[in-house]
Amino acid sequence: MNSPDRIHSLKRPAIERMMLIHKALQGGGFPNCSKLAAELEVSSKTISRDIDFMRDRMLLPIEYEASEHGYCYTHEVESLPTIDISEGELLALSIARKALDHYKGTPFEQPLANALNKLSASLPDTITANLSELSETISFKQGCLSNLDESTLKRAIKAALEKRVLNFQYKKPNTPNPQARTVNPYHVTNYLGKWYLLAWDHQRKAMRTFLLARATALELQTQTFELPSDFSADDYLWSSFGIWSKSGDHAVTIRIKPGIVDYISENIWHPTQKIESQEDGSLIIRFNLGSLDEIAQWILSWGHQAEALEPPALRTLLHQQAQAVVDLYN
Repeated sequence: MNSPDRIHSLKRPAIERMMLIHKALQGGGFPNCSKLAAELEVSSKTISRDIDFMRDRMLLPIEYEASEHGYCYTHEVESLPTIDISEGELLALSIARKALDHYKGTPFEQPLANALNKLSASLPDTITANLSELSETISFKQGCLSNLDESTLKRAIKAALEKRVLNFQYKKPNTPNPQARTVNPYHVTNYLGKWYLLAWDHQRKAMRTFLLARATALELQTQTFELPSDFSADDYLWSSFGIWSKSGDHAVTIRIKPGIVDYISENIWHPTQKIESQEDGSLIIRFNLGSLDEIAQWILSWGHQAEALEPPALRTLLHQQAQAVVDLYN
């Protein structure tokens, strides 16, 4: 039966073993794997891996002296290199690890996990243990994912990165067949778990937003393009209440009734929003938007608790959509 000391030694973190190996090398005496393994109560292979890590990853001047049958430092080493990671950095890393749960079952799950595992492998055991424990206290719940294959996303990103014209087939909702598109891909963005391409459409001579899950047969062309100096992905995306392409400039005014005032006021729905409290307990909220479709859906989601005041085109759109819902249930 293992003694408590034996059990403790088996759980000794790798960084602690390396510190003890470092002290043994500092003391001279040419320690070897067998001697160190006996002292640290681990296998010789474990010690060999530790020494390889110290030499190859920590870049310590360790050499095996055949005549002495042991290891030594070729010049003086005062201390081990340390990995300085702050509490905030550890938290950020744990959040990144937990965010991978959102991609389970997708083509991106394994590549993302591999990349993070390689990063974690370079950290001492004491840090990775804290990282695992911290990750158990955090979770993410996001919207649904698109049915998107890895090659589509890779080609879209490559085309945008290399500024190369991109051809693909695109099937819009409620259309029987896909259409050929030729675009200048400007930017790739993820919105609520779905990947979109912001691009200049050659045929329509206008900016369009494409859901990549609807794109097939992507082909990068040899022809290149210059990104317009006045294009800003942030500005383009901020003009929308969600992800839809910009269709104009709209000053939107909405009255929010008292029943949902607290919830509306505690969130930032759009960077341009301005909120004014009213004497009757309601709110007036204003946005400057590039399209009306998504804000109309947002207003309808609140039922009678939200009323569009401006512009008239938004009120007309809401009336049409609300009437369609009434007709559906008549």
